Amino acid sequence: TMLEPSSSTYFVSNVESINLSFDLIGLIIACGVLVAIFKFTPLLQSLSTLTKLKPKHIGVIVVSIWIIAFTTVILNSWTSYQVQNAIWANEAQVISGCITDHKTVKGNSREETFFVSGIKFRYNDYATERYFFANREHETFIQNGQCVTIVYLSKYGNGILKIDKV
Repeated sequence: TMLEPSSSTYFVSNVESINLSFDLIGLIIACGVLVAIFKFTPLLQSLSTLTKLKPKHIGVIVVSIWIIAFTTVILNSWTSYQVQNAIWANEAQVISGCITDHKTVKGNSREETFFVSGIKFRYNDYATERYFFANREHETFIQNGQCVTIVYLSKYGNGILKIDKV
């Protein structure tokens, strides 16, 4: 496939190997453990005494946190699933050329932008999705004049799935 690494690969996403059920199974196990701990140990009563909250209110808070975590996992999994489907549907595009107009903006995170054959790529080392390129090695070959081949998804903001050195 297009995402098979080669000796010239600088980066390749592992989006095809993301296991969407693993996080959900972990959350379900965590829920079961919490229910068991609260039901069969004095932890809930101790928390109630410590926080001056009724056990019912502590239960509502814990359930609310669990629902937020569950919803977040579901939404992230859905996005990962959509990206995987786009790859499997051969929606990924390939472009070759040399990097131009490379810019780095340093703030709370480090954002980089560059162009290859007129296509703009953008990423940062903080909030890039786990299946797209996040450059945490700041002394890299991503610089003006470096020639590359990039596999990317245009409908996901030109998210980079693979970079090969040319």
